[in-house]
Amino acid sequence: MSRVLFFIILSLPFSAQAQLTFIELEAMSISPEKLSGEFKQEKYISELAITLSSTGLFSYHRGKNIHWKTLEPIQSELIMTPNTIINRQGDNELFHMDVNAAPTIGLISELFFSIMTSDWQKLAAVFVISGENKDGVWVAELTPIDETIAQFSSRISLRGDHLLREITLYEKSGDYTAIHFDRLSQ
Repeated sequence: MSRVLFFIILSLPFSAQAQLTFIELEAMSISPEKLSGEFKQEKYISELAITLSSTGLFSYHRGKNIHWKTLEPIQSELIMTPNTIINRQGDNELFHMDVNAAPTIGLISELFFSIMTSDWQKLAAVFVISGENKDGVWVAELTPIDETIAQFSSRISLRGDHLLREITLYEKSGDYTAIHFDRLSQ
């Protein structure tokens, strides 16, 4: 009886260390060249204790652009390329930025591209990962090791199966943004 207990105790640290890795995540998920679908976004603002919700459509073409079209509550459009970020409301261009002119914005843009396209190798360079895979659904917690990312984000939670289904970005301020993807089409 004591031998069985001894072997169970010895095996505990090894099973506790069985964490999801970026390599395993890459093997479990796919990164299509193009993807489109619907999103529901919830932004929690801790200082006001309110949650703002929006819904819309998105599409990406890996390495070329992410198109984010908010339909509710206010129609707007965000277009990200590796070099620019453009925000429009109707025919009015509200924001146009060259990401090379603002290194922090460029890093955030690159981070969003990497998450949306499941570029696990790029994310492995700036995050440590913990998580699990259970019945084909994986959950990953990314903790920044990059100092610039750590200034605005304490962690990023991801959930998916063969495709990314949910992102939650936790900010240092206590705010967070949760994005749920649905009706995905390659």
